[in-house]
Amino acid sequence: MLLPGTRVKWARIHVQWSKCKTSDVRTTIQKSWYRNGLLREQMPLRNGHRHGVARVWHKNGRLASEERYADGLLHGVCRQWSEAGRLLGKYLMVQGTGVQRAWHDNGKPQMELSTVRGEFCGRSRSWLSDGTLLSDDIYLRGKLVSADEYRAAAAKDKSLPRLGRMAKAVKPVSEKHIHRVFVAGLLAKPNRFESRSWLESGRGDKKARSLGRFKRESDAAKFVAALYDAGATEVIAPDVYRSKKGDEFADALLVRVPKSPAKRKAIRTVCAQLQKRKLGAVQPDVDLGETHLFLSLA
Repeated sequence: MLLPGTRVKWARIHVQWSKCKTSDVRTTIQKSWYRNGLLREQMPLRNGHRHGVARVWHKNGRLASEERYADGLLHGVCRQWSEAGRLLGKYLMVQGTGVQRAWHDNGKPQMELSTVRGEFCGRSRSWLSDGTLLSDDIYLRGKLVSADEYRAAAAKDKSLPRLGRMAKAVKPVSEKHIHRVFVAGLLAKPNRFESRSWLESGRGDKKARSLGRFKRESDAAKFVAALYDAGATEVIAPDVYRSKKGDEFADALLVRVPKSPAKRKAIRTVCAQLQKRKLGAVQPDVDLGETHLFLSLA
């Protein structure tokens, strides 16, 4: 489960439903796949509610997470694994009550979210992968409240979890820092390639190279060439993944930009074509003095 207000970019996926109806119980298994044909997610439903073990896989086919549900509420031990297959952590939920947790791939905590019977109740925190605290909020039955308001309610309702020691205030984190940490995480991935040579390499091994929503490799190559012509220092495909038969896929680009204001503007002009043609989006939205632009092509 995600933090309230969390925005998630979903990859384009194919969804298949399988149904089984027995008396008054209607069970459904929702499945989705990555573009390389590997299973991305499997969600069991009973009468429209999550029920059973929900699983998510990484793009390389390794298991990413297991969450256990009973009639729409998390119930049981939940686990999360890294792309390399290392267990990052686990937590216990009882009928929607407990502290949900998630971890970055480097093992550092990503979020902690307290719920009672499926409602946001208690402390909610999130961190960047470098350990920077992003938020430390308090919820009471789904509503954001102050520590004093929560403690007053908890004094009357013993089912509410204790807050514990709270920090005085969370230091504001700049968008530039958030973007820098995000980019650093992508650059640390081993499966990254210079995009022009990556696209061209498919000609030699006769394997397909698919970049986001571009219908043809030649269209993707022209776009990458336009970025270089505008002044990009390097254009990287940061998270390439493969199908079982060896075709390769990338759903994003990292564009290293120079310091020249004119070239930075020219590169953003080229990137603006993505949104105009409904091929993707650019982050950050405005120039923050960043070293790389992130192009989401999923």
